[in-house]
Amino acid sequence: MTTNVREEHRIKNAHLPRKEAECGFFIACDDQAILKCVNAMLLNSGMLGLSDQDGKTHYLIDGRRGGNYVISQVKRQVFRLSEDQETKSAYEEAFLSASIDNVIHEYGLSPTLVGTQIIRALLILLYRDPGLLKCASKSLYPLVKKQFQMTPAQIERNLRYAIKKSRKLQGETRVLLVLREMMNRTMEDVMSRYGRSAVGE
Repeated sequence: MTTNVREEHRIKNAHLPRKEAECGFFIACDDQAILKCVNAMLLNSGMLGLSDQDGKTHYLIDGRRGGNYVISQVKRQVFRLSEDQETKSAYEEAFLSASIDNVIHEYGLSPTLVGTQIIRALLILLYRDPGLLKCASKSLYPLVKKQFQMTPAQIERNLRYAIKKSRKLQGETRVLLVLREMMNRTMEDVMSRYGRSAVGE
């Protein structure tokens, strides 16, 4: 089904009530009952999704319907899962961006300063990998030097200036301490908005 056909189908059926999510329990006491139950579901829908205790879903496709059917079902499921992942990533990026803006505002950093723009870029990187903060001049700053066309020393200087001009951070000279605080606040803010952090995923 192409995107246009899918959209047309969605518009055409927009007036129909959405099917509610269902939950079913099937109790089978022996191997034959399990096979009968699985067979009945496969005959009905052609594909069966089973979730294990770790939250992973395993799909069982009725191969008796032929190779073309199996391939189409696999493609359809992979396409749906990739769409879900893209949507999830887009939501997470939006929440991350909003959280960083919120934290920058909270710390009183001027959005017009280059140092603040650098902090924004660094917070995105630190959200994904907090370990980069261990050796900022060697591992963190080089990741943004091309974007801002600066040496690590120039990046550090711009960061210090932005921090110095901040209402909340006046007098603070430890750039790494400020970055760590802001990284932690960003993660807290994302957790409160999005429900979880992507760190370690």
